[in-house]
Amino acid sequence: MDCYRLKFTAPFHVDSRGNAFYEESGSFIHSDTLSSAILATWALIWPEQMSQQAQTPSFRLSSAFPFYRDCSDRYYYFLPRPFRESVSPPDGWDMKNNKKIKKIQWLDVDQWRAFWTDNNWEYRINLKEDIQQGIFACRNKYLPEKLWLEEERPRLAIDRNDNQAAESQIFNFSRIWLDPNGGLYFLAVFDDEASRQQFETALRVLGDSGIGADRTSGNGCFTPSKGQIPELQLAEHGQAVALSLVNPAPSDCQTGWLEGSAYKLVSRGGWIGGSGIRKQRVRMFAEGSVFNQPLTGRMIDVSVDHLPHKVFRDGRGFFVKAG
Repeated sequence: MDCYRLKFTAPFHVDSRGNAFYEESGSFIHSDTLSSAILATWALIWPEQMSQQAQTPSFRLSSAFPFYRDCSDRYYYFLPRPFRESVSPPDGWDMKNNKKIKKIQWLDVDQWRAFWTDNNWEYRINLKEDIQQGIFACRNKYLPEKLWLEEERPRLAIDRNDNQAAESQIFNFSRIWLDPNGGLYFLAVFDDEASRQQFETALRVLGDSGIGADRTSGNGCFTPSKGQIPELQLAEHGQAVALSLVNPAPSDCQTGWLEGSAYKLVSRGGWIGGSGIRKQRVRMFAEGSVFNQPLTGRMIDVSVDHLPHKVFRDGRGFFVKAG
């Protein structure tokens, strides 16, 4: 397993809803978006390999989550808060605190371990000392006031068919600015060393061209680097947590496969690059979903008629051990 850090040199916009809702951008990058961007770049460099790579990529990725480097040069890697059944609060618990608990989205590695070793983690966490910015569970007091800021700019709509301005159609376009000492990181596994080297080449090229929307204006550019791997283990069996979006393969859907699971479903859509045509929408398990066994997942054919090639969405699972 490898870890890659993305230090953004420009703001980025990724469609968090997949339905051309430009007024809001996701603050992290889902695994299917990251995988598609890598494969599109791969096609530019090694077009002869794309028929095979598009259907069975030689890499498997997590989503790209936030990290921060503090003043002591220590890196904090944040993980999505896992889902699980709620437990009853202890006697004397102030129910007003529940709103604060529900807002926690990201856990650093220490809090991640505490989550799995304590079924009452939500009620034992120190709300004054361990919660940063309202959404991070982390004991580091040197986090900035905001790890990212969201900026909105007015834009004039452009017709996708004729590339002409649509009269009087103004909308707001949102961009995410990450703290200079922060960025996004993701985890990856590869079929072999050759695949790793090609992947890293494609990642560097992608960093120069940008990821997300509005790349022609310089958005989404980043500098990649190898990072220290968080203390996590890939899950081969037993209880596992998804660090990617997952669309289960038929072989995953055995009798009772969802018993004891805790998950959230998200709908994914978007546009097929350079065509002005929408992809087929699919539903996927979100990051932080927990299952009794890791799911393999699959590449999903989201092609539509009248296209000369097939289009796939990466729904393969990237799972780590719960704990």
